[in-house]
Amino acid sequence: MREQRSLKNVIMDFFYDDIFNELSDFIEEHPDVLESKSYIVEEPDEATLIDMEAIKIDISNSQGNEILLDLIVAAEIEIAETVRRNRDIDSLEQWFRISCRADLEDGLNNFEINHITTYTKQRVSNNYMLSDQLIPIIHKDELDDIAEKFLKKYYPEALEKPMDISPDELARRMGLKVKYINITKSCTTFGQIFFSDCKTQYFDRESNEYKQIEVEKGTIFVDPEVFFMRNLGSMNNTVIHECVHWELHKKFFELEKLHNKEARAFRCQVEENLKRNEQWGPFDWMEWHANALAPRILMPARQTKEKIIELIEKNKKILTDGSKADIIESVIFELSEFFGVSKLAAKIRMIDLGYQEAEGVYTYVDDHYILNYIFEENAIRRGQTYTIGIQDALFEYATNLKFREIINSGNYLFVENHFCINDSKYIRFNESGLPQLTDYARQHIDECCFVFNIKARANDKYGVKYYSECILFRSMISNKIIDTEYDDSKHNIEVAQRAKDLQDTARDILSIKNSLPNNFSKKLIFHMKRKNCTVEKLAEKALIGVRTIQRIRNDEDYPITMENVVAICIGLQLHPIFSKDLIEKAGLKFKCSEKHIIYELILDSCYNESIHYCNEILRNNNLPTLGREE
Repeated sequence: MREQRSLKNVIMDFFYDDIFNELSDFIEEHPDVLESKSYIVEEPDEATLIDMEAIKIDISNSQGNEILLDLIVAAEIEIAETVRRNRDIDSLEQWFRISCRADLEDGLNNFEINHITTYTKQRVSNNYMLSDQLIPIIHKDELDDIAEKFLKKYYPEALEKPMDISPDELARRMGLKVKYINITKSCTTFGQIFFSDCKTQYFDRESNEYKQIEVEKGTIFVDPEVFFMRNLGSMNNTVIHECVHWELHKKFFELEKLHNKEARAFRCQVEENLKRNEQWGPFDWMEWHANALAPRILMPARQTKEKIIELIEKNKKILTDGSKADIIESVIFELSEFFGVSKLAAKIRMIDLGYQEAEGVYTYVDDHYILNYIFEENAIRRGQTYTIGIQDALFEYATNLKFREIINSGNYLFVENHFCINDSKYIRFNESGLPQLTDYARQHIDECCFVFNIKARANDKYGVKYYSECILFRSMISNKIIDTEYDDSKHNIEVAQRAKDLQDTARDILSIKNSLPNNFSKKLIFHMKRKNCTVEKLAEKALIGVRTIQRIRNDEDYPITMENVVAICIGLQLHPIFSKDLIEKAGLKFKCSEKHIIYELILDSCYNESIHYCNEILRNNNLPTLGREE
């Protein structure tokens, strides 16, 4: 919030005269320490401070309400030297480091200047440092250490052996009170921490109205109606999330209160309404801190690894015939039960601790879980996945010409949210004729499926941009907030080459294509006979009327629409080579439109799916469905 939130500016506004006078005295008493480059005054024997400006501030993360800081100021100084009774005068600019302290609670009090030296450029470690807005400077690789220090201070027994942490007990030890209350009617706020005594509103569901309530400093509100955060680590995560705010961000709010008397609480909201690519501000960083540290506090690194090893050995003995994925699935379930977190939070923590095989378990995309899969160790790196949501697939197909060219080859099917090599070794068809990954494919997903890079982005609906860093994995959030991108990695090049090598049906397709009739109607009849598909059966599978199909077959002058041809190709489950040939013979061409791009992707990689599945894709993109689906 604006420049006023800067501690540097606050210090200069409140204590400019004190700093000026101390610095002036220092300069007058120590003219010999000045780094004079004057050709007029070589060895000044007198110096006077004329003006000064604060350049930057270094703030240490001290305990309690104490503020320890170094203020770097640029001083304009007049210097003088007497040489043979001649008084020479010049001016120079000199930087100084002014070490200070103060107490920040209900105002900035007890300000003291402890030490002044001339400034020398030095590398200042970010460890235990605060920003100019009094927000801790934290890097990803420091998170586990910070979580451990937090537990050592408030819950040391959790570092002795694996155990579930009681969030309410942790809050009590921190001097906080937890109150479970409906914060908003619309469930847009999952938690709230109060930094001052105040009156606030809550939503009374019985009377269906907002009411006022008095709250004390150090009170945590948790809304039990908000299921959103339960997907990110349960209500336990929410309480600890707010505890982290209290531990790390009190000084920020004390600074804020100097200028904003209404600053009383931190609301952790479901809907943040951030713009994409917007520069992170202080609230973004504070949310990142709380989201990143809460799961690490619930599942400290060393103790969680110890429990994971124990559970893996246990489940290997129990699931003697189980696959690696089955064992990991059981471990994740037991881990979540033990630490009191969601299964997805447990999965993410496993991945964060180096168990990359957990990536293929409990994967949630397109509003459903997909069946477990596994891959070779180190087959993918952090920030990659074999799973892609259909909307991301459509976007990538529409915008990445290289990817579109690869998919247009017809060598891949979109199966169970993977782009998999179209070969019987990897894909089988169930009793309804729909494609599924074979057991072999699920055990060797790296052999047959493309990998995609993951990039988190803002979610206009839920505002989950912040949580992507905390959970370290995209599967526990809707795929709608993730950019999943194909690139020409070595892995994907190898999969593409393997697909070419496995074109078992290439000769059959070429043979069939060479024997096809020349006009559209006869081609359609040929494919229907080849697929043993009656008019009535095709009408059912394409959602087109029987009479319409009969006219398309028998009347060469009957007007044919792109929609009908695409529906017929899906109903017949035609290979992309045949569907594109049929469209061409109908005298139709794909246009560069959203609808036609989606048609192309469906015909290229979803042609073995049902017409209903394809219509769901169109419906989700606000496009008309194919056929006459009720």
